[in-house]
Amino acid sequence: MKNNNKIKSIVLFLYLWLCIGFPLGLWVLLAGPSKWLAEYARSTDMEMSKENILGKLVIIVYVIVAFLLALLFHWIIKRSKSKVVKWLIPGILTLILLTSVYIFSFNPQWLISYSGGDPIKNIENHQQKNKDQLEFVYGAYPNEEMIKSLKEQGYDGIISLLHEMVIPAEPALMKDENKIAEKYGIKLINMPMMPWISGNEKTLQAAKKFIETEKGIYYVHCYLGRDRINIFKSAAKKYGIKTSSDKNVTTRKIEDQPTWERGNYYKLEEGVYLTPYPTDDEFTMFVLNDYFKTVISWLDNNVVDNQPWIAKEEKIFTDYTMNYVHYPLTSSFSQKDLDALKALINSKEKPILLHGFLTTDPISKFIIANY
Repeated sequence: MKNNNKIKSIVLFLYLWLCIGFPLGLWVLLAGPSKWLAEYARSTDMEMSKENILGKLVIIVYVIVAFLLALLFHWIIKRSKSKVVKWLIPGILTLILLTSVYIFSFNPQWLISYSGGDPIKNIENHQQKNKDQLEFVYGAYPNEEMIKSLKEQGYDGIISLLHEMVIPAEPALMKDENKIAEKYGIKLINMPMMPWISGNEKTLQAAKKFIETEKGIYYVHCYLGRDRINIFKSAAKKYGIKTSSDKNVTTRKIEDQPTWERGNYYKLEEGVYLTPYPTDDEFTMFVLNDYFKTVISWLDNNVVDNQPWIAKEEKIFTDYTMNYVHYPLTSSFSQKDLDALKALINSKEKPILLHGFLTTDPISKFIIANY
């Protein structure tokens, strides 16, 4: 009996922590301290190391605050003899959780507004000057007012990158968009992209074929107008397509994330960053979104453990065209080798992402100390 009560108590605490942690985390990352820190760091040219430390502190404080609030509410519920209190606190927190999940999943306009993007309804009027060309205007998921406006402004269609496998939000949003587009008589083209690097090869090929054969002006969107839209935009630019407007697109910069999953990154000079090998999410958010212009990998292909990672990256940059250089370095790396690497860096377009696997290996440490 005591064991059952203990298990129930632990489950209650974890549930309260979830109810508090998810909405609080949504606010911290999209509209609160993390966003404020990134904006302040860019405006004051804050040192990367200092921003990394502050970013970690924000996350640590968030986790501690959520934990303590859950602990407080758990203590109140367990100590109270009132059934109203025992049910009211979990009920209110559940309502807050469901509201935040609903906003996150089904209300992109709210997230766009509070995460720093421009409201979609304020997209500027655009008149295509040359009907014999293909032009793209990029943005986030359009509401009914936006779709009506696009039709009135003479857009030839909408290209949606939403994917039915991104549940629960996108299947419902796709269904709504299809009905609204049909209502206003504007062509809707689905080119579904997953919000990560794998599984998008067919869509990229379809986009290439569309670019080669179609004319007119199209509004291209994903969910929040961030990651997938920037990957599509980067690919389109490489095919020579004009971008009419980027005002509704938020391009992530490396400073937006204080540290990467495999470790810290370092700013070697303006426009040159030494990072760990990017995870799939980091490839999507920072590498393939047209922020970095060149990627240089120094993984040594003579090291057996490196070969799958080299092959993976080569596959990525075959599917997503980008200026990629494989420049293998060995354990005998010296100042002379560093000078040669710097010469290569100076010959390439910036911003440049330079990486091995981790940033704690001897080569990374030598570069950081002597660059």
